[in-house]
Amino acid sequence: MTRSFAIILFGVLAAQAQDANIHTLTGRVLDPEGAGAPGAVVRLHARTQDLMRSVTSAADGTYRFERLPAGEYLVEARTAGLDQVNPVLARVPMADALDLRLEVERLTTQVQITASATPLFADEAAKAMDVFDAEALERRAEITLSEALRVAPGLRVQQLGGPGSFVRILTRGLRAYDTSLTIDGMRFRDAGAVQADAAAFLGDLLLVNSDRVEVLRGTGSSLYGSNALGGVINMVTDQGGGRLRGEISGEGGGLGLGRGLARVSGGLRENAVQYSAGLAHLNVNGGVDGIETVRNTGLQGFAQWRPTASTSLSARVLGNLSTIGVNSNPMAAPLANLPPGNGQVRAIPLPLDQVRRLEQGLPAEWGNATFAPHLWDPDSRREGMFRSTMLAWTQQLAPRASYRVAYHNLRSERDNRNGPAGAGFQSGFNNSNLFEGQYDTLQARVDVALARTNLLSIGYEWEAEEYVNHATDENPALASRVNARTGVRQRSHALYVQDQMRFFGDRLLVNLSGRWQGFQLDRPTFSGGAPRYEGVALSAPPAAYTGDASLAYMFPTTGTKLRAHIGNGYRAPALYERFGTSFFFGAFSAFGDPRLASERTLAFDFGLDQYLSNNRLRLGATYFYTRLQSIIGFSSLSNDPFGRWGGYVNTGGGLARGVEITSEARPSRTLLVQGSYVYTNAIERRPILLDGNVRTIRVLPHAVTLVATQQITRRWQVTADFLGGSSYLSGTFFVGGGTRPYLFDGPRKLDTALSYTLPVRDEMSLRFFLRAENVLNQRYYEDGFRTPRLWATAGMKLSF
Repeated sequence: MTRSFAIILFGVLAAQAQDANIHTLTGRVLDPEGAGAPGAVVRLHARTQDLMRSVTSAADGTYRFERLPAGEYLVEARTAGLDQVNPVLARVPMADALDLRLEVERLTTQVQITASATPLFADEAAKAMDVFDAEALERRAEITLSEALRVAPGLRVQQLGGPGSFVRILTRGLRAYDTSLTIDGMRFRDAGAVQADAAAFLGDLLLVNSDRVEVLRGTGSSLYGSNALGGVINMVTDQGGGRLRGEISGEGGGLGLGRGLARVSGGLRENAVQYSAGLAHLNVNGGVDGIETVRNTGLQGFAQWRPTASTSLSARVLGNLSTIGVNSNPMAAPLANLPPGNGQVRAIPLPLDQVRRLEQGLPAEWGNATFAPHLWDPDSRREGMFRSTMLAWTQQLAPRASYRVAYHNLRSERDNRNGPAGAGFQSGFNNSNLFEGQYDTLQARVDVALARTNLLSIGYEWEAEEYVNHATDENPALASRVNARTGVRQRSHALYVQDQMRFFGDRLLVNLSGRWQGFQLDRPTFSGGAPRYEGVALSAPPAAYTGDASLAYMFPTTGTKLRAHIGNGYRAPALYERFGTSFFFGAFSAFGDPRLASERTLAFDFGLDQYLSNNRLRLGATYFYTRLQSIIGFSSLSNDPFGRWGGYVNTGGGLARGVEITSEARPSRTLLVQGSYVYTNAIERRPILLDGNVRTIRVLPHAVTLVATQQITRRWQVTADFLGGSSYLSGTFFVGGGTRPYLFDGPRKLDTALSYTLPVRDEMSLRFFLRAENVLNQRYYEDGFRTPRLWATAGMKLSF
C-alpha cells in the first residue's frame, strides 16, 4: 500500500509541470433548427488513455469541459429521445467551439470500448459489437442485466423461472461459462464456481448505476483473459460529472414484484471531482405460480478525483446481497410414459394440479405428460453476496502517452441451504454448503501512440485466486455430523500486447494482440475428514498462449464496411476442476486434477455492414465459426494416480458455426426499429445424450429478435421487443443409465413498455410507465422450469 501511495504522489508531482498546458473544450448541442438542446449528456473519451468525462448541456444547449490535457478525444451526446449525435473527433486545443448537431432522421452510432479496451468509432471496430446504453434500456424499462441482453444477436439468455432466478448466457452456441463478464473492463468471476465463471450471479445483477452494456461477440481472451472464448459482456459504470442530478423510482405489480431505485451523480470544482451512486432493491413474493421468492439489493458507485489535468484517481464499487428460494429440479415422467428406447422425448408438462399433488407427497395422474416442472421446496434457499471494488490511477505522460495502474478485489459467497421438507429425495436434517471465492488483481498498462494512426498498448497482470468450500449439517448424531472444509489458492502472471493501426486515410483498421498467462498452485488444505492429494507433487500447470487479429475496411462513398476477426481463446482450469472434492461417508472424494491444462479454442468470423437510404437503414451480416480444440470434461476413470473413480480431464470439444443477420432502420424521425436473425449449428465431438445425438443442448438453432420504439408525442413513448426461437434439446432429465434428450418448444416472448413524461419545472420531471411482459401469454419452459405468462408492473420516476 505504501508503494501505491508513493506512485500516486510521484505522478501528481510529475504532472504539475504539465498543468500549464491545460485546455477547455466548449460548444453547443443543437437541434436541426439550430436551437440549443438542453439536458443532453455529452461524453468525452480520450483516444490514448483511460479517461471518460461527461457533462449535461444547459438550457441553451451549451456544454463545457474544463482542465483537459492536449490530445485527441471522441465526443458524443445522447438524449432520452431518439434524436442523438454521431461521435466526432476533437483535437485539443481547438481554436473554435465544437457544436454537436442532433440527427433527427438518420441512424447514429456510439463510441465503443470493449472491442479493443480503448475508445473507437463504431465504424472503426473490426469485431462484432452491440451497445445498449442507459437511455435505450430505460425505453425498454429493463431492470436486470439478463433481460437487457435478451435481444442481443447471437446471445441465448436462459432464465430458469421468473425475475431473480438462475440465468445462463450462451454466446454463438458455446457453453454458459464461455462468455466472460467484466465490470468496467475488469473480470467478474466466482472463484467458488465449478468453472470459475459468473453464471451463479447473473440473475442477481440489477441495472443500478450503469452507463451502458457492451457485448463483444467472438473470442476476447487476448485482452480479457480466461473465459472469454465466445464473447465478452462489459457493464460500464456511470462516471457522473456535470451538474447535480438524480432520480427516485419505484414500481410494482404482477408476480408480487416490487422494485425501488435511487441514483445521484454530478461533479464538483469544475469536474475535478466526479461521482455517481445508485441503490436498488428487488422483491418478488410469489413469482411463477406463487412458489418463488427473491430478495435482492444492489449497490453501484463511482468517484474520480483529478488532482491535475493529466492525472486521475478513480474508485468503483459494485455490491449485492440476495436471498433466493430454490425449488426442486424438474423430473422425468415414469418410464411407461416415455417412448421406448433412448430417442428424443417430446416435452409435455404435467398439469399444474397434478404438480401440486406431487409437492404434497401424493401420487399424480400423469396422463400423456413426459415430465414434471420444478416443484416447490419450502426450506431450500440460496443466500448470496458479492462485492467488487476497484481503485485505478491514470496519468497522461504526454499528448500521445499514458499509463494506468488498477487494483481489483472481488469477493463472493454462496450458501446453499436445505432441509427435510419438500418433494422427492431430501436430506433428513438441515444442511449448508458454503462456497467462498476471492480474486485480487493488479493490472498495469501503458498506451503509446507511436503515430497518429498507430496506438500500442502493453500490459501486465497479477492475480491471486482463492476458493473455500465449507459443508455442515445438523445431524442429531454428533459423531456423524459433517463439518468439512476445503481450501485452495492459485496465483498467475500475464503479459499482453495490442497494436492498433490505421491506414489509407483511416479507411483500413488493423488490430493485433497477444497474451501469455502462467500459473502457480498452492497445496490445498482439508479438514473434517481424510484429506486427498496428499503427497502429490504440484508442478506448475501449463501456461496459456493466445493471439488475435482483426481488420476492417471502409468504403465511405458507398457506406460499406468489410470486417474479419480471427483468434484463439482459453479458459484456465477453475480451482474446483484442479482440486474439487465431495464429502461423503466421512472422507473427501476427489474430482479434480491439478495437472489440467487450459481449454483452447480457435475462432473466426467475417462480415459486412452496409448503410442504405441516406443512412436511414443499416444492414449487417456475419459468418462465425468456433472450434473447441481442447476442453475440460467430467469422465469415468480407472487407474487414476489420485484414486478417482471419475473426475475432470482434458478432452476433445465440439464446434459451433452459424450466421448473424442484423438490421437497424429509422423510417421516420419518431420511429426506430432494430432486428436480427441468427442461425446456429452447434455440435459436440462426442455425444452426451443417450440417443447418440451430437447436437449441443440448450442452443436455439434459429432465433429472431425485434425492438421497435415509437415516439408518439414529446411526452408519450412506447417500445416493444420480441424474441422468438425454434425448438431446442434439453439435457436436464436423467433416465435409466444416462441423460435422455427432451425436445422443448422455443420461446415466443413479446414485451412492451409505455411511458409518459410530465415536466414539473426546469430540470425536474415525472415519468409514469407501464411494463408488460410476455404479452402473447405463452407458457414455455426453460429446461423444464416454468416461466411467467403475461404479467405487468406500473411505476413512477422522479428525475431532477
